Amino acid sequence: MKKLTHFIALFIATSLISVAICHAQSPERRPRAAASWQMPPVIGANLHYNTFESKAAGEKVSYLIYLPEAYEKNKDEHFPVVFWLHGVGGSQRGVPRMCENFTAAIAQKKMPPVIIVFANGMVDGFYNDALNAPRPIETVIIKELIPHVDTMYRTLAKREARMIEGFSMGGYGAGHFGFKYPELFGSISMIDAAVVDLSTMKNRHAEIFQRIFNGKDALFTAAHPLALLEKNVAQIKGHTLIRQAVGALVGPNVTLHEKMSTLSIAHDYDHFEGIGHNLAAIYERLGDRNWAFYAKAFAKAK
Repeated sequence: MKKLTHFIALFIATSLISVAICHAQSPERRPRAAASWQMPPVIGANLHYNTFESKAAGEKVSYLIYLPEAYEKNKDEHFPVVFWLHGVGGSQRGVPRMCENFTAAIAQKKMPPVIIVFANGMVDGFYNDALNAPRPIETVIIKELIPHVDTMYRTLAKREARMIEGFSMGGYGAGHFGFKYPELFGSISMIDAAVVDLSTMKNRHAEIFQRIFNGKDALFTAAHPLALLEKNVAQIKGHTLIRQAVGALVGPNVTLHEKMSTLSIAHDYDHFEGIGHNLAAIYERLGDRNWAFYAKAFAKAK
């Protein structure tokens, strides 16, 4: 009996240690899904899984699209669009719950009805065209996905009605796209954006640095939201609605926040302590100000 008790105790202790180790691992060390141009379908209310033929990718590329209830009810109405970029790992399992929150906010008239397109970032592509892999993610999204959506759906196809938003790596992507293509996006939302500096990219994401930027410091720096912000400041300042909502990734976001302040670029900056790198928690802490941001962004989208 004592041996059995000892064995059970040892088993429980070992299991707890294993669980603790798993939770302690950073997202970069956890097993990731293989990069694919066609992500697994996700089912949810008002949510649709679609693909389009991509010349840049050489095959079909998938995306998820949320169509508000008004889309089906008002057949002549056109809608603003949010292009939403996921973080490292590429999982879209949380999208249905996110869309439920959007539906509720729209029903309560906290924000206007919007179309939301959830793009495929190829797991860890940092929303740039890779130089050492067949992953032209930026080209696929900017040159193909956006025109495809404007052709296939009743969108308001103009910058004032188009937002780029993302979390973590997707937050970097939102800054990269929003600052690089100010003629396309009238608003930018960066949620705990992984706007990492060169040292962090080279040391923590060495494989990604080599695959996407060919291991070249200058190429990474030129594509960084900070450099693109300075390059296109005239087109951005006074013309683009911008927000940063920060959880755990304080350092690089403060750097971007201070750069925008130095350039006198108006923007919202919120840092929420004690919630970690958690998208749902950041949205919750923003509360109704989250919906107010979309309402303000699309106030002139007619």
